[in-house]
Amino acid sequence: MVAVHGGGSYGHSEAKKYGLNSETPIPSGTGVSQTRGAMYDLNQMVCKTMMEFKVSPYPFSPFDLLTMAAPTAAANWLRGLLKAGLTPVTFGDVSYTAGGFRVFSGDEIILELSKILKPDRCVFALDVDGVYEANTRVIIPELSIAAAKKMRIPRGDDATGGMKPKLEVAAKVASKGIPVSFVSGYRRNEFSKALKGLDFYGTVVKP
Repeated sequence: MVAVHGGGSYGHSEAKKYGLNSETPIPSGTGVSQTRGAMYDLNQMVCKTMMEFKVSPYPFSPFDLLTMAAPTAAANWLRGLLKAGLTPVTFGDVSYTAGGFRVFSGDEIILELSKILKPDRCVFALDVDGVYEANTRVIIPELSIAAAKKMRIPRGDDATGGMKPKLEVAAKVASKGIPVSFVSGYRRNEFSKALKGLDFYGTVVKP
């Protein structure tokens, strides 16, 4: 398994404070150090917790992956870590581009990882049970790629847009033949089932 975590109350609050987001680069470096520092603090907490549960994380910046010369090199690097019994862990970060600084989100990283590794499945752990029918709390158990693309969900108020970009990424990942699951991270049994490719309570975007 390769794990990707977002910013939660750490990265998103700092990014919003300084106007950093995943869509429009800003020229100023104000807040970049604070936002990246918050993400690295959170990453250390995530990895420490994993070790407490006998998982051996290998944390790395997403830029370690994206600066490699070719997808094959990145895939071999990740597979080498996995073969050694380690769990690669990366996270949303702040990227410098020609236009300035922008948030490079966990959603974007998942899309890149799906291209590099072609995994058996992709699982989003959420603070809700999955994707709901409009204006209800009724879970949609299965979505086609076309249906995922057509869903009208407003962008969230966090730095990376909430559920909307997650569904956009899910449609792109599923179009590569990879099923994408949305499940509550609070429901441990359901999350475990989703990771194993078993039936679970949540939503699957099917290829």
